[in-house]
Amino acid sequence: HKGLRALLYDTALLLQHTNFSAEEEIAEAVERVRLVDTLFDHHAHVEDNQIFPLLKTYSPEIVDDFEAQHQVDHELSKGLEKCLHLFTETNSPEQNLWAGNELLQHFNAFLAFNVEHMKKEETIVNACLWRYFTDEELLRKVKEISAAIPPDQNRHFVYWMLKGMATHEIIGWYNEIKLVAPPQVFQFFCDLAESALPEKKWNEVKE
Repeated sequence: HKGLRALLYDTALLLQHTNFSAEEEIAEAVERVRLVDTLFDHHAHVEDNQIFPLLKTYSPEIVDDFEAQHQVDHELSKGLEKCLHLFTETNSPEQNLWAGNELLQHFNAFLAFNVEHMKKEETIVNACLWRYFTDEELLRKVKEISAAIPPDQNRHFVYWMLKGMATHEIIGWYNEIKLVAPPQVFQFFCDLAESALPEKKWNEVKE
């Protein structure tokens, strides 16, 4: 969630800074929003198929509520896709500026919903998971989920998690990876950290 929030916040700023009368800036904004849509869709799919079924027996009403929230999120996502499609129909700087404003307003609604939705998951859903499952059981599920993420998406998830985490959290995370992962996998994570983090923060992690 820290990574997804970092992606949301950074994308909101990108859209606010975009000159939607400039084609190259439009292309960057469209590519980023598509990334947001892809990663959030994957995240919701994992929750629907890997997390919520764990709780269906214990707290069916909570599962029903969050599955309904995912339907709202899906509709917001479809709104973003419609906004992106507008740029294929525009043929003037003025029309692009109008389409850009539509995209920004829809993205702000998507951001606001998902920030609140993730907060509820972190309080309500996590409390249920901790009540009915041991740390060892949850860790096994986390590893199962991580192993199933396609490599191209995993690169993006790791990059934005690095963007969203404090230095001490990254150090703890990377020490765990170093203990269990092959050297080439650990190097993959280090290369991503070097590209994602400011130089000072990366040096602190290395040390």
